[in-house]
Amino acid sequence: MTAKLPHRDGRRIASVRETPAPRHRPRPRPAASRSRHHVLAGTLLALVMLLTACGGTSKASDPADKPKQDASADHNADDVMFLQMMIAHRRQSLDMAQLAPDRTRRGDVKKLAATVVTDSTGEMQQMTSWLTGWSKPTTVQGPANAHAAHGGLPAIGPAEMKALKQAEARGFDTTFLNLLLGHQHNAVEMSKVELKKGANPAVKAYAKDTMERTSKMVSQLLGLLNS
Repeated sequence: MTAKLPHRDGRRIASVRETPAPRHRPRPRPAASRSRHHVLAGTLLALVMLLTACGGTSKASDPADKPKQDASADHNADDVMFLQMMIAHRRQSLDMAQLAPDRTRRGDVKKLAATVVTDSTGEMQQMTSWLTGWSKPTTVQGPANAHAAHGGLPAIGPAEMKALKQAEARGFDTTFLNLLLGHQHNAVEMSKVELKKGANPAVKAYAKDTMERTSKMVSQLLGLLNS
C-alpha cells in the first residue's frame, strides 16, 4: 500500500510504501490429533442429534432428588417392554462399572463408575417394583430380534465384556468409556419408543428423565475420553 504525504506548503512529497505486517500462520495440528478430534466430534454430533430428535435436553436431573413415583395407574405392553429392556440395560451398565475399582488408576473414572453403580442399582429396584406390582416378569421374553421395534436389546455382549475384563490401566479406561458411550444409544432409543407408545405416566416420566441424564452422561464421557 502506498501513502502520499503532504508538504507544509501544500505540495506533495515522495510516496512512502507501507509493508503489511506478516500474518501469523498457526502450526498445523498433527495428523493423529486431527483424527482423534474428528472422531470425538463426530460421535458427539451424532449423539446430540439423536438426543435432540428424541426430545432430550442438556439439562440433567438427579434421580436421588426426586420422590419415588407411583406406577399404579393403567399401563400397556409398551410400558412393560420398556421396563424389562431397561433393567437389562442397567444390569449391563452395572456389570461394566463394577470392574472399574480394580482396573483403572484414574480417580475421575472411578468416580464415574461409582455413580453408575449407585444410579443403576436404584433404577433397577424401582423398575422391578413396578413390574412385580403389575404381576409381570422382570426379564425380557422372546427372541432378541422381536424387540427391535422397542429400541433393540442392549448391545454389550460376551465378547465386549471379555475384552473389558482383560483390559487394565489406560487400556481399561479407553475400553470402558467407549463401551459406556455406545451403550447410551440403547437408552435413548428405548426411551424414545416409550415416550411415543407408553401409557403409564410414571414410566413415561422415567423415560423422559433418562433422556435428560443420558445427555449429561454423553458430555461427561466425551470429556473423559479426550482428557
